[in-house]
Amino acid sequence: MITSIKGQKIEYDIKPYRYHRLENQDKSVKIKTATGAIAGTLIPMMYFAKKQNVNPFKIKYKLKEMITVSAGSIIGGLIGGVIADKKEYRKQKVNESVFQFLNASIPPLLTFGLYKISKNLTYRIAGTAIGLIGGMHIAAKLANKINDPLDKVPDRKLNIKDSIANIDDALGVLVLAKVPLIEKLHLDKLLPAIYSWCGYRGGISN
Repeated sequence: MITSIKGQKIEYDIKPYRYHRLENQDKSVKIKTATGAIAGTLIPMMYFAKKQNVNPFKIKYKLKEMITVSAGSIIGGLIGGVIADKKEYRKQKVNESVFQFLNASIPPLLTFGLYKISKNLTYRIAGTAIGLIGGMHIAAKLANKINDPLDKVPDRKLNIKDSIANIDDALGVLVLAKVPLIEKLHLDKLLPAIYSWCGYRGGISN
């Protein structure tokens, strides 16, 4: 609950700004949300696989592929969650999905712009760190502005849990920056699963 005195916000419970709900989802809601997120991931993957003439799990991920697949997973998870869950939770799901999409797309965009300046490995690693950390904070600020333009509730803040959960950002920018170890281990193959999880989080909004 949040109230105000002479225009100043006072927090009594910070949970609402995190888009949390007050009850756990039924198992059927989780299953349908997960199904939507997976379907939303696979559809753009099939498109890019056909375009690149490769197996869907051998897609070469560049900026366009990463943003499109992540967007598909989040849209799929959101649709699944909205269809399966109660109407009163739709706003939380939309807000969380906006947050998830921006957090999955802005760090790669920023990193891409930075690493194009130089191909030096040291510079790329530094650019990756700057793109990841800076991009996540920019994404959070932009999501808060979009979701709450009148600033009626406290902003969603990035914390350690968010950083751990958003490992997709770290892996995505490392793939984009073409760090040798990442290329050698083929960790880009994990991106579809991570994006599906991202979409699931948006659709569950908890």
